[in-house]
Amino acid sequence: MIYNTLKDISAQLGINEKKVSDLLTSKVIPNISTGSVRKYYYTSSYLLDYAYKIIEYNKQTKYESTKEAFLEKDLDASIYNIPTKCQVITVTNQKGGVGKTTSSANIAATLSFLGKRVLLVDMDSQAQSSRYFKKVSFAGISILNLFENYRKNNSISKEDVKTYIHSYNLEECNIDVLPSELKLAKMLELMRMNSMPHLILDQIIEKIKDDYDFIIIDTPPYSGLSLEMSIFASDKILLATEAEEFSIEGLEVTIEEINDFIRATGKKLDIDGIIVNSFVKTRTAHDEAYDRILNMLIDLDLEDNNLITNKESTIVSKSQSVQLPIIEYKLEPKQALMMCEEYFKYCTHLIMKDL
Repeated sequence: MIYNTLKDISAQLGINEKKVSDLLTSKVIPNISTGSVRKYYYTSSYLLDYAYKIIEYNKQTKYESTKEAFLEKDLDASIYNIPTKCQVITVTNQKGGVGKTTSSANIAATLSFLGKRVLLVDMDSQAQSSRYFKKVSFAGISILNLFENYRKNNSISKEDVKTYIHSYNLEECNIDVLPSELKLAKMLELMRMNSMPHLILDQIIEKIKDDYDFIIIDTPPYSGLSLEMSIFASDKILLATEAEEFSIEGLEVTIEEINDFIRATGKKLDIDGIIVNSFVKTRTAHDEAYDRILNMLIDLDLEDNNLITNKESTIVSKSQSVQLPIIEYKLEPKQALMMCEEYFKYCTHLIMKDL
């Protein structure tokens, strides 16, 4: 349920509206705010529940009611600054057009919205996630330069990596991006000449891992060194698809290749989830394909928290048209929050899993 009045949130939590206003303003309760002179706040039952769990964890207390938790003294946004080991997650599918970039960018934005430090790494020479938040070219100032430096010196420094990281400070979230460019594909062909080239991205990421809680890697719609590097650098894989036959076939091929790579390298990582984009339940073909995806989820020994199902929505294209993640689309904040519910489900699961 979406709440957009102090009265509704107050009734839900059992605390007065002044206290609710303070909790929203301080971001103890995650929310989207709109308006300049008069502020309007939008939150959801899912975000209220997440805030409650974080307060419990932070205060090391089991409360008898949400009211008791939200009336705790000295609550501020710092309750979300929980030290965690950085998780690196690759989003992939060898089938193109399934929403990998949309998924990568919006998961990165959602994690930041929830108080996490996030880096988005673009390993696709089409550089779509690099330009997701701003339509600019990163030619000559991208991850390609890091690979060039590595080829020359056979090593890389933290300062080198930080030089090519670009920051986007939005209203509700802050995202760092290590961008790509068109010439990356050619550079990756040359990287094959290096000894054990699949290790190189992992070595780059290791330099700056301590600066982030999550690193999300967006990959191209094909196999090759880009995918091999991304897999080896990752702790988890998130598979992106649409509920249609060719996308699911792409998933099957991708899973097979991941398993082959794991066997060949001895890399330990998990396929952590499946994200289904543009799903329309009333379409028979989508419903049948979705059943196949659910069976795939079971085969991978995954639970419901590891499945993100995004219904077809104009919010996606509307937010993209103004170079914003969905959580930042203020023209339709209620719809944006509703669309982000599945991202919240997955991202809060990621955050809380190891606490």
